[in-house]
Amino acid sequence: MSGYVPFNERKHRAHTKLLNAVGSGKRVLDVGCSSGYLSEPLSQRGNTLVGIELDADAARAAERWCEQVLVGDVERMELPLEPGSFDVVLCGDVIEHLRDPGAALARLRPLLVPGGRLVVSTPNIANWAMRLSLLGGRWRYTDRGFLDRTHTHLFTRSTLVETIEGAGYRVERVDFSVPVPGDNDLLDLVGYTIGRVRPQLFAYQWIATAHTTS
Repeated sequence: MSGYVPFNERKHRAHTKLLNAVGSGKRVLDVGCSSGYLSEPLSQRGNTLVGIELDADAARAAERWCEQVLVGDVERMELPLEPGSFDVVLCGDVIEHLRDPGAALARLRPLLVPGGRLVVSTPNIANWAMRLSLLGGRWRYTDRGFLDRTHTHLFTRSTLVETIEGAGYRVERVDFSVPVPGDNDLLDLVGYTIGRVRPQLFAYQWIATAHTTS
């Protein structure tokens, strides 16, 4: 299980921002739940979780925190879930891996209660580091990060909003993270404060919150 991303509890990082956007006491569909690294703290906040995960080994680990984990490809599998049965659909670092993110988000929308919440995080491809790489003529895929080999769609703030709203949601907030080396909340706060000057340049990840439009 060492290949899976661990939960990062730093309060200005994307994981904690996702938890805060979900809230507590909700019924949550955790799409791409992996080994349950977000499901665990969400369950500890009084939420009820159902997961969807492609990797069967990770899904088995997530079952500890979820009442059910469906194993399969969220874009192609049958979704044996009742319409209007979730308060929140959570897609933490998922949509960049999908063949058609907009269609997938639209497919998940009927599972939400009226006015239900969509919470999404994804990397910011317009980050300064990527811009410098392009200026230097570099575009190399890697095992992790912006150019993870499994990424099929990359987003700026505007294209993320367009994708979510095109799927039938209304975006209410787009937050971001600017992690600084050292795992220090104060340093992350400094990075975030600087990032607020121009989020499109400094954001490492976007964290978007949206609601269904009907």
